[in-house]
Amino acid sequence: MNFYDIFMSPLEKGILTEIRKNIIFQAYGNVLEIGYGTGVNFQYYNPALIKNLIGLDQKTSFELKTAAPFPVQLIKGQAENLPYPDESFDTVVETLVLYSVKKLDIVINEVLRVLKPGGIFIFIDHVLPENQNLSSLFKAANTFWPKIASGCNLTREPHKLINSSGFTIEQSGTSGYDIFRWGIGRKNC
Repeated sequence: MNFYDIFMSPLEKGILTEIRKNIIFQAYGNVLEIGYGTGVNFQYYNPALIKNLIGLDQKTSFELKTAAPFPVQLIKGQAENLPYPDESFDTVVETLVLYSVKKLDIVINEVLRVLKPGGIFIFIDHVLPENQNLSSLFKAANTFWPKIASGCNLTREPHKLINSSGFTIEQSGTSGYDIFRWGIGRKNC
């Protein structure tokens, strides 16, 4: 287990595992996971629905051991410039990635571009909470947090951009005092 997994362990046990169980299993067909990191999502995919999975990350971990019962290919790349033709994937998955990308709007457009018409986008992110006290705390912490946490931005609201970018949101929710937002958006045909 690496440092990130240890640091995230309380959040995984308390919040994220349940969200992952409820939405990742809905991925199907040819799947692209953006920012696979330590591969924590791999165990939640439904093998009966997955044709193959490509994991894209800035820091490729080719030695990452996957016990997945479906083909997995790990590649190095940027979410702002996905190296795939238009309409290549049935499902795109990202969990805890959009708060750290440099150009959020470009990433969302890239997801739309590589998804087939009717394909789904599964996402989980931490966001700026709606609660005023928490929101103020997140804004204050964000003055230094991105510098010490690899660009992690505490004040992003990617769900708002996803909602207005050519997806029909079929499922969505919040957890952990609205700090985490998740959903499944279907690309409009």
